[in-house]
Amino acid sequence: MDAVGTKFPNLELVTDQAVDCRNYYVHGTPGKFSYEVHSDQPIFFTDTLEFVFAASDLIDAGWNIAEWIKQGTTMSHPFGRYCVDYAERLAELKKLLT
Repeated sequence: MDAVGTKFPNLELVTDQAVDCRNYYVHGTPGKFSYEVHSDQPIFFTDTLEFVFAASDLIDAGWNIAEWIKQGTTMSHPFGRYCVDYAERLAELKKLLT
């Protein structure tokens, strides 16, 4: 989070919701909303976890994510799509949680 500044606001909220979603499917714990009705959200959660884990490993290996973000994207890589779509997907999640 330090390296990307404000690029991914509320990322902890998204990861927490990803864990809740996982618990729903694994343990039957009630979710905050219907994952079946809002099937785009579990996809967002999966994309978030993939991004967080992969970016973390790459950063540990020396990748400069801050410079990468500054370059923009051609949308040809899932990370680029994730960055571009993050704000909209977060807004949709927040609507569901209110």
